[in-house]
Amino acid sequence: MDALLIDSGPLALLAVFLLLGLVTGIPAGMFGIGGGLVLVPALVWLFTWMGFDSQFVVQAAIGTSLGAIVPTAMASARGHYLKGGVHAPSVRRLLLPIAAGAMLGAWLAIQIDGRTLARVFGVFEIAIALWLFAAVRPPTRPESGPAVWSAAGTGIGAVSALIGIAGGTLTTPFLLSQGREIRQAIGSAAALGIPIAIAGSLVYLLPALLDPALDAPSWSLGYLYLPAVAGIALGAAVSVRGGVWLAHRLPVLMLRRAFAGVLMLAGLYMLLR
Repeated sequence: MDALLIDSGPLALLAVFLLLGLVTGIPAGMFGIGGGLVLVPALVWLFTWMGFDSQFVVQAAIGTSLGAIVPTAMASARGHYLKGGVHAPSVRRLLLPIAAGAMLGAWLAIQIDGRTLARVFGVFEIAIALWLFAAVRPPTRPESGPAVWSAAGTGIGAVSALIGIAGGTLTTPFLLSQGREIRQAIGSAAALGIPIAIAGSLVYLLPALLDPALDAPSWSLGYLYLPAVAGIALGAAVSVRGGVWLAHRLPVLMLRRAFAGVLMLAGLYMLLR
């Protein structure tokens, strides 16, 4: 396939993706979410600039985002666990349905036209931005039964893998609604980002094995562009700590609204591209 920058080699591109990881790791640390809400629009822009096939770009951005989130989610979950911020019973109840949902969502994303998928992502991102602006806490209700937990886990996993996020923006409100304390809700959501990212990534790399005609660039494994996965993961591992540091020193409302503004712009870009 024709490309503008791919011929410069993966090592030259690694620095670009390392910088992207450094940038996206900051909001991940500040808001306790994976970087997918920022990563996917940035990767769509970069992959388009690099000359990737237009039918490959959006799915590659989402698959690559999930692949890069795996080590970040592991590090985040470990940190929350060491501070007692993971509610193990909640994680166990959601683990299997959330992983199954992630596989379903990733499979759906591969079937959907790239332009339609970009619009789905854009609508979701704008909705999250509006929610952050409003700063509405979900109402707490008596804990639901197993059927509700299974349905919620499947839905969270499916939506997360469909758009390339670790699911914290969905899992945390659900756990809050079930009476979990805010720190345990965030920590448990971080832990559940691991099965979402792993299960989703496995499905996004399947075309490398099942579809030899896939028009993917060099150094890709299915819809995962490996130089981007490596660079983003390394950069985010460094900067996520800076985001956590900022989160404890800047006004919460200001942080939420600033991040909401970034998401609004990114969502509009995905809708209008």
